[in-house]
Amino acid sequence: MKKLTKDEKEAIATRPLSKKNIVRIYLLKMKVEDIILVEPKDWTWKSATPAYLCRRVEEQQPGWKFEVERVLPPGAGWIITRVQ
Repeated sequence: MKKLTKDEKEAIATRPLSKKNIVRIYLLKMKVEDIILVEPKDWTWKSATPAYLCRRVEEQQPGWKFEVERVLPPGAGWIITRVQ
């Protein structure tokens, strides 16, 4: 067992107990102007893109806003930026 500082805790990727998607974990940890690249290997949903998950997080976190862009060529991934 080890005691952690707040900075050390923030640096460790954790997940909520009921939410298991790795992209959601990173979305919830993002600060304004943070940018992540979601590669196809990280996104396993066939019926939706990461933009869908961003919209759900925006509904749950008032005041949050994400911008999602598709990386070219198609199928190469998505870039997500937290703008608010």
